[in-house]
Amino acid sequence: MVRQQLGAKHLSDDAVEFETGGWTAPTNFPARPEKEVHIWLISVGIASEDLDPRDVLHTDEIARAERLRSAEARTRFTRSHIALRRILAEYSNREPRELRFDSGPAGKPRLINDDAAPVLSFNLTHSGDVALCAVSGTGEVGVDVEVVKPLRNVEGLATRHFSEAELGDWRALEAADQLQGFYRVWTRKEALLKAAGLGLSRPLDRVDTLAGTLDEARYWMRDLDLDNSLRAAIACTDRPEALRCWKWNDALAPTRGF
Repeated sequence: MVRQQLGAKHLSDDAVEFETGGWTAPTNFPARPEKEVHIWLISVGIASEDLDPRDVLHTDEIARAERLRSAEARTRFTRSHIALRRILAEYSNREPRELRFDSGPAGKPRLINDDAAPVLSFNLTHSGDVALCAVSGTGEVGVDVEVVKPLRNVEGLATRHFSEAELGDWRALEAADQLQGFYRVWTRKEALLKAAGLGLSRPLDRVDTLAGTLDEARYWMRDLDLDNSLRAAIACTDRPEALRCWKWNDALAPTRGF
């Protein structure tokens, strides 16, 4: 088994075409990701004045947003879920409010398919004013993003949740690099557990992000390039032919029917 050092970005020994596009909005909405993974970077800090959430979201989602205590949290939830529905609707050639979801055994949302087309796997994550939506046509996908902020006991967290190999590599980093290194491992772990459909129900030290494994099952993984205030990673049960990254723009995919 190929093992990677903690600083390695690509945790697979298989070559995958990687296209960031500079995290810019594409001119036209991309085709359905049959054998690819697509990731959308979504700004969720400011509410859209041009779109009524009731025109896109299900009543259950609106109710969930209204239960959140702060206006900031309500805005982030609403913005991210509007973008998620619009992205999946465009790939599925359906109206956003027509999409139906259920949950896996550990609670991971799944898109219910009403036609013969293969079901797309998706995952949504957010931290601060940034959200990432990953959509896969080749295996289950998981993605995680975290705002990098000081931690009170980073050594204790690493000791508790890292595998022996991860902990050794992390301790070998320069002190100035250990905070970034911690978040790099953490986002990889969360992404892999989400791809496995487990969330944080499995002990984190069972995930080996240096080998890309969970209980000996191997996953394709990669760090995502964002600015230094953020760490992000993606994982998939199957190796995609390409990974394509774009920035979501509300004007990119006009909501049909309005």
